Formats: sequence, C-alpha cells, structure tokens
Amino acid sequence: MDIQVVNNLLEQFNNSFYEIEELALKQGIKSLTTTELHLIEAVGTDAVSMNELADKLGITMGTATVAISKLSKKNFIDRKRCEQDRRKVFVSLNRNGIQALKYHHEFHRTIINNITEGLSEGELSNFVNVFQKILKKLETQLEYVRPDNLLNFPVGSVLKILEIKGSSAVKSYFEEKGIVEDARIKICDKTKDILKIENKSEQLSIDPLDAKLIIAIKIKI
Repeated sequence: MDIQVVNNLLEQFNNSFYEIEELALKQGIKSLTTTELHLIEAVGTDAVSMNELADKLGITMGTATVAISKLSKKNFIDRKRCEQDRRKVFVSLNRNGIQALKYHHEFHRTIINNITEGLSEGELSNFVNVFQKILKKLETQLEYVRPDNLLNFPVGSVLKILEIKGSSAVKSYFEEKGIVEDARIKICDKTKDILKIENKSEQLSIDPLDAKLIIAIKIKI
C-alpha cells in the first residue's frame, strides 16, 4: 500500500475529529478554546503544581503561567500558593472547570460511540491492535524530536545540545568545557549528586543543577 494513503487517512481523521470537537465546544462552552479545554483536562480532578503541569504538557513554565492566568480570569481554575514552600503554586479546577471537564469527557464518549457504531467486535479488535502498534512507533519517533534537559535522558543516550540557558557567565563556563550548542554528547552515568557525560571522547562531570540548564534532543547513532 502507498504510504501516502496512510498519511492522508491519519491527517483526515485528525482534522475531522478536532473540527467536530471545536464545533461542539462552541455550542456547549463558548468561552473556552479547544486548547484551553485540553489544559483543563491536563489539570484533572486533583490539584497539581505549575511545574508538574508544565512537564505534563511539555511546555515552558512561562507558557503554562500565561494559559492558567487566562483560565483563572475566565473562572475555570483556582490557584493556591503552597504554605510550606511559597515558591510553589498549585492549580485546581473550580466548579466551572469540573463542569467543562465533564462536558469534554462526555463529548469524547459520544463521538467514539458514534464512529464505532456498526463495527463488529473483530473489526474493533483489529483496529485497536494495529493502532497500538502505530502509536508505539510514533512514541519512539517522539523521543528524537522532544527537547529536554540532560537530567531527563537515560544513561547511554546520545544527544545534540540545542540550548544552554542562563547568563553569559554560565554559558562561558560550559563553553570552557566544550559544551556548546550543536555539540554531540553521550550520557555515561548519573546519580543524584553528579551527571557524567562524554564530549569528544572526554568524560566530564556536571552538577545536576547545572545539567538542568542544558537542553538537548536525542539523536540516532
């Protein structure tokens, strides 16, 4: 089968599904965008810290803060600062947020029931098996395009450095060690106290706090 046929089917499904979702949302909760509704779904029924939410969505803290601020102004989200650590902020759904979440879940339940109606158990089973295989391969591809800090990559990973955060002094410190943008490195070992990497056949030890400033992507050997 022509691989373009598979590509077209996936694109058509994605476009049609989210068009239906957007139209249904405009009829049900007009004040929310689909992106905001997915953010509400990510918060869920329990309180979550802003850091956890940003990590869960794969976005920066700044982006998460802006999005949550908008939802708070629209009265779907409550924010509360942690009493033990005032630097931490927890967010949770208020009554409106819970209603929006229920609406979203009901939409998905209804649309899935509608589009699978008339399919036999065998057809559904085959679809699930094939789609699970496709999803697994897709998640594998995601490993090679998702940026993250060095601490979140497993030992043995070969990486390309995309960005070094921090001041010019911090960047100069890393540059002296040969750690610059576009450099290829390998994670050799890591503990809670130290991260060991290989850079141009030379092993270097990096403090975990410093390692968080180095953003990279995984590359294939």
